[in-house]
Amino acid sequence: MLQGLFDLTPAEARVARGIGEGRTVEAIAIAFGISRETVRNQLKAVLAKTGLGRQVELAGLLAGAKVQPGSSAE
Repeated sequence: MLQGLFDLTPAEARVARGIGEGRTVEAIAIAFGISRETVRNQLKAVLAKTGLGRQVELAGLLAGAKVQPGSSAE
């Protein structure tokens, strides 16, 4: 579903799903057997394609919560 909504690659969708589940970049890297740098690059692509600027905004989007840019995660 994520792939279709935001034109994500399968790898980007896996990273986005991991962030939505509350996983860290390191945990995602370990889970998929890839480097942290690869996960970071994929996360940057996901943020660009979704129009978001921060990881917490992506997590909020995937959780169905609206997080305003610049607001703190409370």
